Order: sequence, then C-alpha cells, then structure tokens
Amino acid sequence: MTARVFALVVIGWLWLGAVLPAGAAGLTHTLPQWQTIGRGLVFAQVEVLKDGEVVDGLTVVKIDPASNAFRVFHGAPQAITVWQEALQAPIVFNGSYYKSDGQPCGLVIADGKPIGPTGNRQMRGMFVAEPKGMSPDLPRATILDLLTTRVDPKKLPWTQGVQSFPLLLDYKGKIRVRNSEKRSHRTVIATDRNGNILVFSTTGRFFTLFGMAEFLKGSKFDIDSALNLDGGTESQVFIKTKDFEFYSPPSWENSIGNIIDQQQYWLPTVVGVFPRQD
Repeated sequence: MTARVFALVVIGWLWLGAVLPAGAAGLTHTLPQWQTIGRGLVFAQVEVLKDGEVVDGLTVVKIDPASNAFRVFHGAPQAITVWQEALQAPIVFNGSYYKSDGQPCGLVIADGKPIGPTGNRQMRGMFVAEPKGMSPDLPRATILDLLTTRVDPKKLPWTQGVQSFPLLLDYKGKIRVRNSEKRSHRTVIATDRNGNILVFSTTGRFFTLFGMAEFLKGSKFDIDSALNLDGGTESQVFIKTKDFEFYSPPSWENSIGNIIDQQQYWLPTVVGVFPRQD
C-alpha cells in the first residue's frame, strides 16, 4: 500500500466441522487442522463465520523461532514469487507501508542496516528478529510496542526489523486501533504465549482493522501481541517447500502471471523465513 492510501479474510473452502469462539460481533472460526510443512513450521486454514455463515477465510502459518530464522529484505519492487525464487526462502510475506518511490514509511532493519525514517510517530509497533550474538536474554523474534519502547537503530539489539501501523493488540490484551468502516485484505504478524510467530493472511475484504483486532483477541490462537502489516493488493504470503506450495490470497493464484507483470502487486520490502542452521 503506497503512502497515498496509507491512511487506512482467508481461505474458506475447507469445512472443518468444529466452530470456536472468536471475538465479538458474532464471529467464530473453525478449528485449525495444523499441517507440518517444515521443521518448526505448521500451516492451517480456517473459515471465519458470522451468525453461522462463512464471511471470510484465514490462512495461518505458525513459526517456531528456535527452528527458523527471519530476514528482512528491501530493494527494487518486484513480485513476491520473484523474491522467493531469488531468496529460496520457504516462506515470504509482505512488509509494511511504503511511499510511491518504494521507500519505507517506517524504519526497516535489513541485516543490521537501517532503511527509512526513524521518527515516524504513526508507527506503533515493530517486528524484530535475530538478536546480535543470539543473546539468551532476548527472544529470537518478537513485537515491540513503540509507545513504550524507544528504538535507536544504532543500539537496537536485533539485526532484522519492520515498523508498521497499527499495533492491533498489545501485551495487555488491549485493542489499539479505532473502529472504522474500511475493509481490505489483511496481513498480520503476531506472537503467541508460547513464543511462536504467527502470520495471518485473509482471502477476502471482510475485516476492518478494529474487526481484525477484535477477532484475534477472542480467537483460540492464544495471541499475545499482534501487528498489522501492509494490506490491500500488497497483502501477500507465498509458501514454497519441497513438498508444499501455497499462495495467499488464493483467489489471486490463477492470475499469478498478472501478479508478476502488474506493478500494483510488487513489493519493495519482504520478510523471509529460513530453516535455522544453528
């Protein structure tokens, strides 16, 4: 999503039979049937229902940072499939907002190199990963609340990072976004209470930001904190392993050639997930 629209889900074809409570406004979701797609990587699709009717679908990837490393990449905008082919990362997903020239609206840390502004007060959260020296006192991946944590790129102990807006849920379980009527495709990165990183991708345009926060707060995904990433046509997750391949939103998969060719789908910043070698 470019700066012009900066102001501001989900696979629903698999009926899983079990319905779990999620949030208010009559929303529920089906029981996730986790599928192992790699060491410390599991994948699921759930249906989102309102008053018993499917309103959206959700793709969820749960990542164990003990087995998987995160790296942030920024460069000339290109299709997510092109990014994945170049990086050979099993999972690639979109980063945060950017300007018309492809420069990030908030701070990005790629292999220790800071890119973009350090003082954009609209940024409310920051996904960070890979602490320097792999300090045992720091999580390998987490989300920082920028209202309570001041970030100095020169002193940041993590080598990878992406700032974004809004922080949907903080660690106290508080919803940190106002209600609105704007609905769109969503990509959300979250931590759970077991230290896993979860990446959510919606298929449709059902969720407002407040609605997404409310849904995640009441879901059974055991969310500890959740940060919204870029949405709209930039909301993309691509998974490609030896035995598994998936693109979200799946409704765009039939137009994958168009996605490669059309610049509106191209991404200047992505996050790659790699099997950890240590």
